[in-house]
Amino acid sequence: MRRYILLVVLALAAASPAGADVAAGSVGLGIAAGAAVPYGSTASVPSTDGLVSFNWGFFVNIPLISTFHITPSSELYKFSSQNATDMDIAFTFIVPLGTFDVYAGAAPGLTAVGDVLLAHVGGILGAAFPLVSNLSAFAQVKYTVLFDGSQNITVTHLMGGVLFSF
Repeated sequence: MRRYILLVVLALAAASPAGADVAAGSVGLGIAAGAAVPYGSTASVPSTDGLVSFNWGFFVNIPLISTFHITPSSELYKFSSQNATDMDIAFTFIVPLGTFDVYAGAAPGLTAVGDVLLAHVGGILGAAFPLVSNLSAFAQVKYTVLFDGSQNITVTHLMGGVLFSF
């Protein structure tokens, strides 16, 4: 079975044109997973200093032009024993470098922790490279600041994933 999967992957890679990149105008769906590291606590959110949690999420990539994309997303992770969900919309600027792209952007949104809803703003840095003609992989780091009254909580997200464009 493993040999069959390897042969299919190699055949797809060989069939894709050299330097294949996801089309600039293609809308895409993606999934990602990684780690979230929250720091700080407030009256409504328990202390989470340095507790690493698994995070995962999904997103829709909507290119407005080849170098500017809007990406609504949702990520799930934990603050101590409470579940947390980030819902944001990232505005990313892409720099194509031939075989791969680098990107940076801003990601404002909302975070739900238990029964509490907090506003947040974040910054994103990442890199993406094509696997086959309509599938690319990426790795990114996102630094988010959650606002809870006069106190703030920060969260560092380290993620990798795939984007399927159609």
